[in-house]
Amino acid sequence: MKTLGIIAEYNPFHNGHLYQIQKAKELTNADCVVIVMSGDFVQRGTPAWTDKYLRTKMALLNQADLVFEMPVVYASSSAETFALAGVSLLNSLGFVDMLCFGSECGDLLKLQDIATFMQHPPKDFYQTITSYTAKGFSFPLARKKAFLDCYKTSNPDTTQTSDFLNEYASILDDPNNILAIEYLKAIQICNSPLKPVTIKRSDAGYHNTDLNAQMHLASASAIRQNFFDPHTLTQVQSYLPASVYQLLQNKNNRFPITENDFSDLLYYRLCHLNESDKVILDLSDELFFRIKKELSSYTDYRSFIEKIKTKQYTYTRISRVLLHLLLDIKQNDLSFTVQNTIPFVPYVRLLGFSKAKSSYLRQETKIPIITKPADGVSQICNFYESTDPSLLQAICALYEKDLFASNLYQRVQSRVLSCPVSDEYHQKPVMLS
Repeated sequence: MKTLGIIAEYNPFHNGHLYQIQKAKELTNADCVVIVMSGDFVQRGTPAWTDKYLRTKMALLNQADLVFEMPVVYASSSAETFALAGVSLLNSLGFVDMLCFGSECGDLLKLQDIATFMQHPPKDFYQTITSYTAKGFSFPLARKKAFLDCYKTSNPDTTQTSDFLNEYASILDDPNNILAIEYLKAIQICNSPLKPVTIKRSDAGYHNTDLNAQMHLASASAIRQNFFDPHTLTQVQSYLPASVYQLLQNKNNRFPITENDFSDLLYYRLCHLNESDKVILDLSDELFFRIKKELSSYTDYRSFIEKIKTKQYTYTRISRVLLHLLLDIKQNDLSFTVQNTIPFVPYVRLLGFSKAKSSYLRQETKIPIITKPADGVSQICNFYESTDPSLLQAICALYEKDLFASNLYQRVQSRVLSCPVSDEYHQKPVMLS
């Protein structure tokens, strides 16, 4: 028996995601597909297009067998943290053999070479990054420039031509390559036995908003931006698996949710911004003062991001900061699991499963699997009963942030779309017979 793990957002699930699962199963002969998925808020710092339970059902209808939720603190963090959390969860489940991820490059050896360099860089690597960010370059561009500077110095025998360096540099231009590199770094950090498998992406790319009518492949971004009425999804029908299209047709009162649906909530939060908020994750002093300075001209969530965006601070970075402020996610929410006895992500929520593969849920794991949200705190306390009380309290607080985030999302979803939803405490995993 072979089990394949995938870390995803499915925002929403589309033909490219189905192709990845099918191709990965073909290459690996996997019998079971395990998904670690973002919940109601995603890595670019925005609410998900639709709720996590509907996205879970999309995955289960398309060859996924088990779907687990990545806690919101990790799911809304940097690519490095997002990848490390996903690998940590798959590793802690104990029954996952392989990790599959998409990449524009499609060359595992090159991605691993860059990942190894990034994981064990020369001493001046981070200093070089800082020197570029000080000149106004965004972090991704500064890291790319630092890589070019330092890789050539560290590998004089393998960098004979500019073509070689340019090829490696171009790998760092693409978002899925960057995430792939982070997955490979995370496998090293966790000393994980997960075998990496990469599938070359065939669509136009993560940020591309065009619909490729010939290939019927499009990014989730393109799908979100090119449908105009939830009651008539015909604009994007050919880019979705038939089961997903039918599901969305039947549940058209559960999407779309956007940043601007949280505009008033965010404004209220920013009006109470003070010095104590400097502990918020990713909030630098410069961004703190930019937010305070521009708040008087606030109109809505998206336009405020555009207003405080700079060459150095990307739209996504600012979007994550504002979400962290809204959800009260602090720097130390990521730092409490420093003891080797506690995995980086100390618990996992089950969002859905195929009844045929439910036996996997009875296997012994390194972390508790929470199936009933209302029982989550007691499950965590029982699992870590011999743990230091302050650490146990921090783990429970992390879990309670998940509940808060989902309840907030559900209230907004209900108000904006007139969609009756249950609170998070009464939700059950999606089960597919």
